Amino acid sequence: MTFDQQLAHDIKGTGPLLVAVHGITENRSFWDPVDLQQHFRVLRVDLRGHGESPRTAPFGIDESVEDIHDLIESLGEDPTGDQPPFVVGHSLGGVIATAYAARHPTRGVVNVDQSLRVGPLPADMAAAVRGEGFADFVRTVFASLHGELDPALVADIELRRTLDQDVFSGFWTPLLDWDADTLAAWSRRTTSLPPGLPYLSLHGTDPGDDYADWLADRIPGAVAEQTPKRTHYPHLAQPEWFVTRVHEFFAA
Repeated sequence: MTFDQQLAHDIKGTGPLLVAVHGITENRSFWDPVDLQQHFRVLRVDLRGHGESPRTAPFGIDESVEDIHDLIESLGEDPTGDQPPFVVGHSLGGVIATAYAARHPTRGVVNVDQSLRVGPLPADMAAAVRGEGFADFVRTVFASLHGELDPALVADIELRRTLDQDVFSGFWTPLLDWDADTLAAWSRRTTSLPPGLPYLSLHGTDPGDDYADWLADRIPGAVAEQTPKRTHYPHLAQPEWFVTRVHEFFAA
């Protein structure tokens, strides 16, 4: 099916264009506490199947990259010109931000708590995603990622999260259906960024002791940092710190 509708979005602020991409089951309002528009003209999008965007299959990372690129062009921007966008993505959005930079001109990427080192899911987990236990499985996964997040913020996130099995399994297709070789080849393409592109990977959960080295091997010059708060949502736990770090990184 052809996706010929525009992503739901809003744009606020002045300065260089920055695209903010939310995580799976979320929507653009999850960026509300994060005042990036202090320094940037911020384009927030609802991914396909999320928020107010059309629920039009297929749902996937590659499709989302092109959706965002098409939206930027439709707004009269020149994403291939002298001032392409910065892209910031949380969780699934971090993968999409990375994949965008691999395909289209980008000024820099900030990936918020999303490891790019992935492999096929075990059969029992794949069955849970596509089975009757989907909602319980997803809630359990997210609960394990709250970490040091304030309980009131946890409650708000979970209240506003939308669990749609078709959308979720669509975005997780590489982990659910692809063999290790196919997934590895796709991962290589997704992390094949232009030399020298600023790339910051901020981790509130532990990606593994050797992840920084692995990432630097894939994306030379990439910076991996541990955030002050141990949570999958460091941008929400400390939004002022997050805005400052993003601004400093992109201004360097």
